[in-house]
Amino acid sequence: MGFLTVKFFIFLPIVLVLYYAVGKKGKCGLNKIVLILASMLYFFTYGAESFLVLTASTVFNLLYSRFLLKNRKPLFLGIGIVINVLPLILFKYLNFFAENIARIVERDFSAIDIILPVAISYYTFQMISWTVDSYRGETEGEDVLDFLAYVWFFPRMILGPITRHEEFVPQVNDEKKLLPDPENIATGFVWFTVGMSKKLLLASRFGTASTYGFLMGADLSLAEGWLCSIAYTLEIYLDFSGYCDMAAGVSKMFNIDIPVNFMSPYKADSVSDFWKRWHISLTSFLRKYVYFPLGGNKKGRLRTYVNMMIVFVISGFWHGADWSFILWGALHGAVMVFERMAGEKIRVIPKPVRIAVTFLIVNFGWILFAAPDLGSAGNFIKSMFTPGVIAPSPAFYDCFNLRMPFIRYHLNLFVPLLYIVTFAGIQCTKNIYEKKYKPGIALALVTGMLFVFSFLYAYGVSEFIYFKF
Repeated sequence: MGFLTVKFFIFLPIVLVLYYAVGKKGKCGLNKIVLILASMLYFFTYGAESFLVLTASTVFNLLYSRFLLKNRKPLFLGIGIVINVLPLILFKYLNFFAENIARIVERDFSAIDIILPVAISYYTFQMISWTVDSYRGETEGEDVLDFLAYVWFFPRMILGPITRHEEFVPQVNDEKKLLPDPENIATGFVWFTVGMSKKLLLASRFGTASTYGFLMGADLSLAEGWLCSIAYTLEIYLDFSGYCDMAAGVSKMFNIDIPVNFMSPYKADSVSDFWKRWHISLTSFLRKYVYFPLGGNKKGRLRTYVNMMIVFVISGFWHGADWSFILWGALHGAVMVFERMAGEKIRVIPKPVRIAVTFLIVNFGWILFAAPDLGSAGNFIKSMFTPGVIAPSPAFYDCFNLRMPFIRYHLNLFVPLLYIVTFAGIQCTKNIYEKKYKPGIALALVTGMLFVFSFLYAYGVSEFIYFKF
């Protein structure tokens, strides 16, 4: 039951009504119970296997965190982290390790048929965060309902953001948030609608072009190589930011603010700036629970560079069990090390140039990220620098099916215009979180029209890209 299903549009209003109905009693515990039960029902729709895996993880971490609060020893912390990571290794990385070992010993390998539990990459990090904070004594005084609401909160449980307990638990215990706030509900609906339109109207349309590019590989013309790579760069931006907007919007309707996870990353003027804007919660988690424990920048320059590389290799591997993801993470890490070594010397380069170079680096990185393997990524990049056929083929233009026949003859102009307008919109508009929306007739009409228009002209809708991670 994803955000873009009919079931969800029935589910959400019912849960909101129940949540605020019990809120009139003035007891946070009742609200949390409604939220927990609704979230469990929501997650169960993704499959009984995934539900059982998360339930088992919840029970273990609830009991173990209580144990850690009374036995704060590094050994016990390590055991807790290992036990949390083991299911992730089993379900997500077992085939990767087995395949590479088989290659080393020159044996045949057949992939093991293993399910990948929904959201395991996200809630594993949430569990580790709670475990570490329990070891530090920071979860003292928080009860079972606090923990269950923290783990199962449905607006952000599938694709994040990864949330720390101190960012979430105080909000569900705030009696001021027990009753509906018309302004928050209106703002939440606007955010949700904006995110939905990004996904349905734009991301999926660019997605057909990027899919075409990765299928054609080395057979792409030079222009197609660049246009298809940028199509994926725009697709993943619109897809992920769209999800983040929707998750934040649904949370806002419950008077809960989840961490901002996306802040105009293509405005970044360096790769380090990019990671302050893209998947912010993942960057924050890795910094707090990996980079700082490794020593951060406190143990000398060389150790700092090594720590940075470790963090970004882990980030790449977290995204997917393939060498292409590891190389993608290493690329970003290497560029960040270079930026760190260059220091303020980079600042003499005009900012527009820095933004353009950062965008190109990120664009090439996304090819590694999206390609099924390193060979495919290499063929794709090769097409971007191979002279020969330059102009895009009719098949490329056909990717942007507009369902309006009279435009078919003007696609040569429309497709570049679509790229330019989309990129300009990304660069020139503010993030939705920077604006304040107040209920009103005009806002209701515009939002309602955008909501309906998104469904009427939805094209090639699929799961969110980050769903597979």
